Amino acid sequence: MHPGVNLVDFSPDEKYLTTWSHAPMQVDENNPILSLEEDGKNYIIWDIATGKPLRSFITLDLPGPTNDAEGNPIKKKIQWPAFKWSADAKYVARMNPGQSISVYELPRMNLMKKTSIKIEGVMDFEWCPSNPQRDNRKEYEQLFCYWTPEMGSNPAKVGLMSIPSEEIVRTRNLFNVSDAKLHWQSESAFVCVKVDRHSKSKKSMATNLEIFRVREKGVPVEVVDELKDTVINFAWEPKGDRFVLITAGEVPQGSAVPPKTSVSFFCPEKAKGNAVGNFKLIRTIDKKNNNAIHWSPNGRFVVVATVLSQQSFDLDFWDFDFEGERDEKDKDLTANLQLMGTADHYGVTDIEWDPSGRFVATSASSWKHRMENGYHLYSFAGHVLREEPLEGFKQFTWRPRPDRLLSKEEMKNVRKNLREYSRQFDEADLAKRSTADRAVIEGRRRQLDEWLAWREKTTQDLLDDRRDQGLDDVSEEQSALLIDDAEEDGKVVEEIFEEILEESEEIIE
Repeated sequence: MHPGVNLVDFSPDEKYLTTWSHAPMQVDENNPILSLEEDGKNYIIWDIATGKPLRSFITLDLPGPTNDAEGNPIKKKIQWPAFKWSADAKYVARMNPGQSISVYELPRMNLMKKTSIKIEGVMDFEWCPSNPQRDNRKEYEQLFCYWTPEMGSNPAKVGLMSIPSEEIVRTRNLFNVSDAKLHWQSESAFVCVKVDRHSKSKKSMATNLEIFRVREKGVPVEVVDELKDTVINFAWEPKGDRFVLITAGEVPQGSAVPPKTSVSFFCPEKAKGNAVGNFKLIRTIDKKNNNAIHWSPNGRFVVVATVLSQQSFDLDFWDFDFEGERDEKDKDLTANLQLMGTADHYGVTDIEWDPSGRFVATSASSWKHRMENGYHLYSFAGHVLREEPLEGFKQFTWRPRPDRLLSKEEMKNVRKNLREYSRQFDEADLAKRSTADRAVIEGRRRQLDEWLAWREKTTQDLLDDRRDQGLDDVSEEQSALLIDDAEEDGKVVEEIFEEILEESEEIIE
């Protein structure tokens, strides 16, 4: 029970739930679930199993002016989720903008070490999405990455902090920073900090990437500064080490047409053993209108698209591990990039991969506009499978599927030795077919034996009937002639031939 609830957020293990209401709650003494402690609060963190609140909080005031130059109140967007969960849900943290980060321990929701972690000027933070595996680190830990802007003569800073020790694992000083965004790789092997920098005159903008190699000794930082324009979108490959980004130039003053964008594809160089080489640019596609990146949940395939646009609605389907010929310049890279197909979906607003990574759904939601609402289905390679216009269509979502039983290394091994596995399965299929053929033949023989036994019994019954009618002197040969006029000598000779003309096998799921 959360009166006026607006937003909800689940913990990664789905044991806890955060709810938020814009208006402070009003709780009376007769409320069966909420206590007077929740009165006037906006946030509640719940234990889902018991349905009981663990702790409640008020909404913090965001820094900055509350009124504009004319004295009107400024509407400020809240940061959501305000409470961010560690990968194992043992901690949940909230930022007090510009001052500190408060880390709470579950399930008691007590403030860790009874005090907030003071980080002056902190603008944002993100937990690592999976348990980190740092070099020579055996103790339990969770990591979060944060950044602070330039303050006075002090540079902007990006830091990695270990919890619960509160040890600062790595910091990086940055200059001329306008903004920064934190992007963790799904297995916490890397965190990419997208840094938007301004020139000294502050008239032009550019972006560079600061990539923290979390699992390597000393957490080295690799800088990718091959970018001329501002990065408007960035996405890591799920469970992989490749990424795609989209850049855009500055919008000319007074122009109503958005600038053209460029799509850049990056991957590491080949390295010995399990090491990951330096990140290199594979290819850049210029003069595009793309603004969205959607990776397959299993990696390798990616859709680069244009969504929420009235002028363009392109869909490009890319393969990072194309099995065809490789360009000479890409021989030292861990990718072979290939455009598999292109498509377009007028008014597309959302793109959703199915959990298996075999299909893609694009949709035009009436929540965003009312023109040609509906959905399209594509194969991973961009082939149209279905187009379904639906009036009033709002949302498309796939049924979730369990995780794969094989690891990424095991799947690579299967693909590598596919012929050997295929031979084994072919032999098993042949044995099954032989068993099936034998079962068919035995069934037919059983039916034939039953038919012959029935004929013999019928013949004997007829002989008995004739003897009962006083025809005792009729021989068996004569009786046989009476039974079947077509048999001249009363002796039946049968020959059976079996010939398989055609076989077909159908797999019923």
